Amino acid sequence: MIAAGALALLVIGAVGVTCALSGRGGPGGFAGGRFHGPGFGERGLERVLASVDVTAEQEKRIWAIIDDARSEVRPVFRKFRDTRGTVAELLGAATLDRAAFEALRAERIAALDGASKTLTQAALDAAEVLTPEQRAELVERVQERGRHWR
Repeated sequence: MIAAGALALLVIGAVGVTCALSGRGGPGGFAGGRFHGPGFGERGLERVLASVDVTAEQEKRIWAIIDDARSEVRPVFRKFRDTRGTVAELLGAATLDRAAFEALRAERIAALDGASKTLTQAALDAAEVLTPEQRAELVERVQERGRHWR
């Protein structure tokens, strides 16, 4: 049950942090039919934390973990904005450079892998802040919520 709780928090944390890191979107974090920006990730995490009755100290520690992960991963996501321009340049060349495309693909995958590792570590660090009972409650709430989404 504890492992499932950590996994649930991992999924929620990683999704929330990733959304919060995008840095785009209007008020409330909604733009173009998708959620973006700090508003979405933060509100979701606040609801999750409130649902398992975290203490003020736990909340402070979890937000510090999330803020550190944001700082580390944000540049990776920002660099992806430049990828479109690079792809356009490569496609617009007189001759397609397959090696350059492969290098770009490998670079982006490596960057995503690094970001994924950072987010996974942050989610697990945040899960360790919670008590086993809080993690169990979190799993229960996520499973209950999942039944409503089907």
